[in-house]
Amino acid sequence: MSEQKDERGVAGVGILVAAFTDEEAGEEALKALKKARSQRQVYFEDAAVIRQDADGEVHYHETGDVTTGKGVGVGAIVGGVIGILGGPAGIALGAGAGALLGGLASKGDAGFDDKSMEQLGVALRPGTSAVMLVTSDAFLRAVQEQTEEAERRASVASLGYGIADQLAEGNNVAMAMLITEEGLAVKEVVANEDAAHVIGVVATEEGWAAGEAVVTEEGVAARRVVATDDAVAGEEAVVTEEGAVVAGFVTTDEGAVAGAAVLTPEQGEEDSEDK
Repeated sequence: MSEQKDERGVAGVGILVAAFTDEEAGEEALKALKKARSQRQVYFEDAAVIRQDADGEVHYHETGDVTTGKGVGVGAIVGGVIGILGGPAGIALGAGAGALLGGLASKGDAGFDDKSMEQLGVALRPGTSAVMLVTSDAFLRAVQEQTEEAERRASVASLGYGIADQLAEGNNVAMAMLITEEGLAVKEVVANEDAAHVIGVVATEEGWAAGEAVVTEEGVAARRVVATDDAVAGEEAVVTEEGAVVAGFVTTDEGAVAGAAVLTPEQGEEDSEDK
């Protein structure tokens, strides 16, 4: 996860919350993230590990190495993102993201809110753990100033319920969010030994896009929809060892077009021979 800055201050914020079915996995994930940061592969200002031991007791700690960047202009980004998204769905998405980010911010010193970490820790199951990180502590604080306490607590609780449900089913889960001047992006990854399920949403003033994919040993199934003021387009695909099926459509004010294609390994070999 990376963050871009300019002379005006923080350009946006990225936040990641990941939960694991193993109690030590959160700590191991943080070690890997710190190593990646030292190699300039990712960037974050603060991180915390939360775990629930076998007896159900919650433990959490922050890295304590917050290096808060400039806060100039972050309030304008927070206030403007809802207007950028527009519409009831966009407003709900932007407001929900803001409430969650604000709920994770500490009211006093830099870093994460202790109550929120405790709340997420209680949502874990015995013998599980989580790690969360943020690319801009100043941005968290700016979001907190523009959201209500009740909304923030409800959003953190909702996140906890989602994590608890996935852990109960034996899944690891990661939820990432990015807010910039251009809009909002959210992604969730749920994975276990047998499969992975990825869901993503991106919303800007130009339009929005949503998609999901399921990956198993048998193959991949994916679909996505993109909508702008001018058109709506969608695509679905299933890929296995036996071949691929792809179907899609495009709808504009002038009409709609739809189509599908089937590709088998034999067809692919024939195309290669023709070349």
